[in-house]
Amino acid sequence: MPIRLRVALVFVAALAVAFALGGWLFYSRLSASLLNATDAALAARLSQAGRYVQAQGARPAPVNSSLLPGEYLIQILDPAGRVRAGSTDVGTRPLLSPAGVRRARHGELTLTSTIDDDRARVMAVPLTGRPGWVAVAAVSLDSSGTTLGDVSTGLLAGGVVFLIVAGIGAYWLARAALAPVERLRRQVAALSDRDTGAALQVPRTRDEIAALAITMNDLLARLRGALARQRAFAADASHELRTPFAVLAGELELAGRPGRSSAELATAVTTAAEEAARLARITDDLLVLARGDEDNLDLHPEPTDVRELLARSAGQAAGRATEAGVTCRADAPQALMATVDPGRIRQAVDNLVDNALRFAPRGSEILLSAGLTGPVLVIEVRDRGPGFPPDFLPDAFERFRRPDQGRARSAGGAGLGLAIVRAIALAHGGSVTAGNLPGGGAVVRLEIPAGLHAAHALEPADVIPADEHSRDDRGGQGGQCDPLHRLTSLLVRADVTPRW
Repeated sequence: MPIRLRVALVFVAALAVAFALGGWLFYSRLSASLLNATDAALAARLSQAGRYVQAQGARPAPVNSSLLPGEYLIQILDPAGRVRAGSTDVGTRPLLSPAGVRRARHGELTLTSTIDDDRARVMAVPLTGRPGWVAVAAVSLDSSGTTLGDVSTGLLAGGVVFLIVAGIGAYWLARAALAPVERLRRQVAALSDRDTGAALQVPRTRDEIAALAITMNDLLARLRGALARQRAFAADASHELRTPFAVLAGELELAGRPGRSSAELATAVTTAAEEAARLARITDDLLVLARGDEDNLDLHPEPTDVRELLARSAGQAAGRATEAGVTCRADAPQALMATVDPGRIRQAVDNLVDNALRFAPRGSEILLSAGLTGPVLVIEVRDRGPGFPPDFLPDAFERFRRPDQGRARSAGGAGLGLAIVRAIALAHGGSVTAGNLPGGGAVVRLEIPAGLHAAHALEPADVIPADEHSRDDRGGQGGQCDPLHRLTSLLVRADVTPRW
């Protein structure tokens, strides 16, 4: 059912209830007013009832009483309840029952009864000057009933017409009010994923419809941004994967040609193994980011010695640091414990160390530090390199982003390291920031709740050994896809040791 029709029906139903209540109140007040006017007229007649009293023993003509519309009937009843006097055609049958006569002797009595099949209003009062005598006055209510019937008919007919007109008006108003919404719907329906700059027309009314149009334009902008990022991600991933695949295919093709020496074959297989490993690392990183986007990056929390974790990361990078002419040092308080996923935190720290090794100048130091700030574990990785370019900082944690936007292999990794660091921090319920040191150099700061308030943390019973952290749920090592894993295994079994 259309909204405009529902609005009109609800409006008509509410008006019908209100009109019925108002009509009932009006009818009740009119009926009470007519009765009050009738009672006042009866009281006026009874105030002159004494003049109807005849001499002792006098009796009215023996005829039956008859009520005519608009005429008042007066009776004077003696202590025995007999009619002793009254108006013309008063009759001999009392207008009150014996019980009513007894009640009227003690005060005014007013009631509605039926006389000669007609509804009548009857009032009785003690007769002044004659103890035990009662004066009774009655008048037909036919005129009042006719008036009330006409009023009821008028209210019913007028109410029906009023509700029909109100329903049509409500439908028209609802249709006019929803016309801008329908216009927005048509504009949205006409949009396509190719309309990169199209926007909805915002009315100048500055009302809720205008606010809706502005909100929908904001939503469209966010959706376009997400679509643009998705397309850029697909293009960047294709670009990153194309080169290693091309090198791998070329090396394997050359290795398969006849007449090649053992040294040339070993070199080709080694190069192919390196490219396969690089492909495996990129696909593993993409898998981590994809799971992070879906809030499905499972964690395996356990009490972790953070100082030992940083020391292991610094030790693992010692060889590369020596080649680069820098030192890598871990600094954290003794027995600094936190409930985190040690494998994931180690992965994040290693990524930050790898990034620092690319830019740290010879003779400088890379510092890995950690500490507790209240319930938050803070891990920092500092270097004394050139730091982050200011225009790069807002996008430092976006995937496939590099400071120079270069794509050459010599420029570093695939631009996924910092993005993975952010995904790991968010999975732990924390955050990560990047900045430059006042004296030069870069610093990346991880802030993680020491108790691991993460949405996808597994129960302690589900924690697997540290050497199993890199396995995904499909049995792949480090989230690598099965074909690449099998290819790397085949190359390793060729008695060639890959350099990775």
